[in-house]
Amino acid sequence: MTPLTQDFVDNCTIERGFRLRGLEMTRLEVFIDAAFAFAVTMLVISFDAIPRSYDEVMFAVKSIPAFVVAVAQLVWIWHTHNVWSRRFGLDTAYTVFISTCLLIVVLIYVYPMRIMAGGMFSWFTNGYLPSNFEFITLDELRDMFIFLGIGFIALCLVFVQMYRYAVKLKDELLLSDHETFESRTLAVMWAGAAGIGLICVVLAVVLPNQLVPYSGFSFLLLSAWFPMVRSWRRKMAP
Repeated sequence: MTPLTQDFVDNCTIERGFRLRGLEMTRLEVFIDAAFAFAVTMLVISFDAIPRSYDEVMFAVKSIPAFVVAVAQLVWIWHTHNVWSRRFGLDTAYTVFISTCLLIVVLIYVYPMRIMAGGMFSWFTNGYLPSNFEFITLDELRDMFIFLGIGFIALCLVFVQMYRYAVKLKDELLLSDHETFESRTLAVMWAGAAGIGLICVVLAVVLPNQLVPYSGFSFLLLSAWFPMVRSWRRKMAP
């Protein structure tokens, strides 16, 4: 890539101590935004047909919580990539490659995210909130958790590589010491999140059948891991 000039960096908008080098949208970002919009549309229209009776309407209404959770996950992933793009403004061949990897992971796992969200609400409410997926055995549920955990690991590793790549180009991007530290610690944060995904996979493999549904609770560790890293980062930031 062509190294940025100091004048350009000095004139960039600052947000949370980070100069936004990529405020102008590239063709890659437009494509990614369109792909995420398509993924959300898949969640809306892919399950069953338009309701044609009261019972079908009520089934659709009770499916709203699962839909909201699945969309929230997609928006979280999109926002994470958007923040990275705005901060670094990278548009290289490798950027296209890792962004494509992100899209592949998202589009493969968009259905499992919705299915698992529906299954979670159905399990919590003893079937009052329905699942769009037919009943599965505990062995099949074990396979689903393994599949979902592997997908989450892949997602996290993509974000790790994105921030490691940005740090690798710190001289070309004219990253400050603070920006370099932030980027490195974000890579650490996502690496730890990948470890939590691995915990889910391991639990799904080793737990007895009756305890398999609890392997998904390992993702609650994210609610502690992310704040812990952010707190440590604030204390150690240069």
